[in-house]
Parts: sequence; C-alpha cells; structure tokens
Amino acid sequence: MFMKKVCAIVVFTMSLAVSGCGSGPVDEKITVPSSAIEASVRKTLEGFEKSGQLGSGMTALESDINGIKLSDSAKAEALTKLYRELQGLTKPADIKAKAKEMIGKL
Repeated sequence: MFMKKVCAIVVFTMSLAVSGCGSGPVDEKITVPSSAIEASVRKTLEGFEKSGQLGSGMTALESDINGIKLSDSAKAEALTKLYRELQGLTKPADIKAKAKEMIGKL
C-alpha cells in the first residue's frame, strides 16, 4: 500500500516536471499597421480637443507617435514637436487648439 502511494506521487511529480519542459517563449515582434497607430493618435487628440484637458492619454500618445516613426519619420518629428508643446499647456482653449493642429498633421 505504501509503495503504491510513493509510486503514484513519483509518477505525478514526473508528469508535472515533464509537462513543464519544452522550448521557451518565442520572441516574436508584432508590427501594428501605421494606419491603426494614426487612428489611435487621432482618437486621443480628438478627446483632448473635445475636453480641453490632458490626461492619461498623454503616455499612450507619445508611444503612438514613436510608432509612427517607423513608417513616416517626418510626420513623427512634426508630431513630436507639437506633442512637446502640448505637454506644457494648461489652458483648455490652448489644449484644444494644439490638439486640432496635431490632428491636421495626421
């Protein structure tokens, strides 16, 4: 009886150990189409234009602008310049105007 339990535990432990073996995770880069990135930038900027307030979308906006660099570096540079200006704004009217200007660059 004791040996059956020991054997069962050994078999169970070995099955866990073997099932965990294998190749590691695959490092695979996923490319997001630039149109999807630009749509995300547009959506974020439209939110800023509507509300006149900057929020947590600023971090995503910066990341998305960096994503545009892969397909259109000139556009990304122009947006980066405007993004830096947008960061320093506090008045809702100024934020709305800058967001609208950035949308025009898309």
